[in-house]
Amino acid sequence: MKQNAMRTYRLFCIMAIMMAIGAHVSGQTVLQVASRVIEKTFPYQMGSELNIEGQKAEIRISTWERDEVRISLQIIARHPEKHEAARSLEAMKWKVDQHNQKIYFRNYIDESMHPKAALKAVYTILLPADCPVYLKNYFGLTDVQQLAHRLHINSEFSKTWLRQLKGDIRVISSYGDVEGDGLSGNVFIQATRGDITLHHITGQLDLVSQYGIVKLFTSPHGPPLSLNITAEKSDVYFFDAQPSLYGYRLTAHYGNITAPADLRFNYIENTRSLKRAVFNPNKEMGTISIKITLGDIVIRNP
Repeated sequence: MKQNAMRTYRLFCIMAIMMAIGAHVSGQTVLQVASRVIEKTFPYQMGSELNIEGQKAEIRISTWERDEVRISLQIIARHPEKHEAARSLEAMKWKVDQHNQKIYFRNYIDESMHPKAALKAVYTILLPADCPVYLKNYFGLTDVQQLAHRLHINSEFSKTWLRQLKGDIRVISSYGDVEGDGLSGNVFIQATRGDITLHHITGQLDLVSQYGIVKLFTSPHGPPLSLNITAEKSDVYFFDAQPSLYGYRLTAHYGNITAPADLRFNYIENTRSLKRAVFNPNKEMGTISIKITLGDIVIRNP
C-alpha cells in the first residue's frame, strides 16, 4: 500500500510539473518581426564630417582604410501580429542629406502613425579614422571605436561605449552610463544620473558628474595625466598602481577622502563639512584635481 501511494504521489508531481511547463510555454508570446535595410556610401575627403541623429537606435561606429563613409541602417519592428509589425515598420522614418562635405543621417518615429510594435534602428557605420563625428542618440545605445580626430556625442537614456579614441572627445549624457577604454587627447565627459567608468586613461580629462559613480583606471605606461573632476552627489574612485606619483588637489564638501598610507596628504582644512587636501610628490607624473559635494573621494591601488 505504501509503495502504491508513493507511486501515485510521484505520478501526481510529474503531471503537475508537466502541466506547469505546458502552461508557461503556451503563455509565451511569439513575436513577429518585420525589417528593412538601407545602405548608403559617401566618398570621403579632407573636411568631410558625419552627423548622426538616432532615436531608439543602436549606433556602432568603427574605422577602415577606405576613403569612404558607409552607413548601413536596419529598421526592425516586433509585434505578436505580423501585419501590425509591418504597419509599424513604416512609422520609423529615416532621412539622409549632404551639404557640401557634411553628411547628415537621421532616423525618428512618426508618432502620428500610432505604431504598436516595438521599434529599433541599428546603425553599422564604417569610416576613416580622421573623419569627425557628431552624434545624437535618444533611448538607444552608442558604441564608437578607433576614431582619431573629433567626436562629439549628446545622448539621453542611452548607454555609451568609447574604445581606443584619440583627439577631441566630448560627451554629454543624461540618464545613461558612459564606459571608455583607451581614451587619450582632450576629453570632456558630463554625465547626469549615469556612471562614468574609464580604463587606460591618458591625456587631458575633464569630467562632470551628477548623481552617479565615477571609476577611473590609469594606463600603466601612458604619458602624464591631467585630470579635473567636478562632482555632485557622486562618489569618485581613482585607481593607480603608484598613486603617490601624482600631485593632488582634493576638495570634499560633506564627504570623505580615503587614500593609501603612502599618500601623506596635507590637509589645509579638515572639518565635518569641508575637507581640502593637497599632495606634492618629488617626481610628478600628472595632476589630479577633484572637487566634490555630497560624495566621497577614494584613491586605491587596482
